[in-house]
Amino acid sequence: MKFTNVFYRSQSCEGCPLKERCTMAAGNREVVVSLERLHYQNQARDLLRSEEGYSLAVRRMTEPESVFGQLKNNRGFRRFLLRGMENVTLEVGWLSLAHNVLKLAATDQKRRAAILQ
Repeated sequence: MKFTNVFYRSQSCEGCPLKERCTMAAGNREVVVSLERLHYQNQARDLLRSEEGYSLAVRRMTEPESVFGQLKNNRGFRRFLLRGMENVTLEVGWLSLAHNVLKLAATDQKRRAAILQ
């Protein structure tokens, strides 16, 4: 399947009260729509709306998203320090390891406190 772009161009933007909010160009407003992008968007939307897509989305909400939120809010992690896929993968591994060790330590601390009571 071959995709092309669709181009839209207004006849005249002269005197239009919305021109400043619509375009910064000196001439008329031009819009390019990628049919390939629309095709893949629709494909992704259909996958997400399927039963399998819904179950994966629900699982994602409960599993990794909370960990990313904790890394950002509780640990102050805002951006990767390293560059490149290999280095970022390594950094994510270290973050995951630290998160799991801290989680294990908190669980052990709760268990010890329960035993002492």
